[in-house]
Amino acid sequence: MNTTSATIKDSSELAKGDIVRTHGMRVRLDEVTSRTQSDRIFYTWSGTVLNLDEVRKAGHVPMSFLRTTKWVPGKAWVTDRQDAWTIQGSEFRNWLVENPS
Repeated sequence: MNTTSATIKDSSELAKGDIVRTHGMRVRLDEVTSRTQSDRIFYTWSGTVLNLDEVRKAGHVPMSFLRTTKWVPGKAWVTDRQDAWTIQGSEFRNWLVENPS
C-alpha cells in the first residue's frame, strides 16, 4: 500500500496526471471529457491503474472491469487495454488525490 500523503479534490478540481485513490487502486488521470446537464458540469476521466499487481492480488475489483476493447477490421473486437479505469462526477463528488512528492 502506498503511504504517500493525499488531499481531497472534487471532480471539477482534478487535473491531468493526478493520481486518484479509489477501490484500492491508484489511478493516474490521462484524458478528460465533460458535458453539461441541468446547469451542472459532469467530468469523465480516463485513467491508468498504476498498482495493477496489488489490485489483481486483492481481488475486489474484477479484472474484466479494467479491460477496454476496440474494433480491428478482420479480427472483430479485441482487448486493447487491461489497466483502464474511469473517474466520473461533478463538483459534488470528492476524490482522494495523492500529493506530489
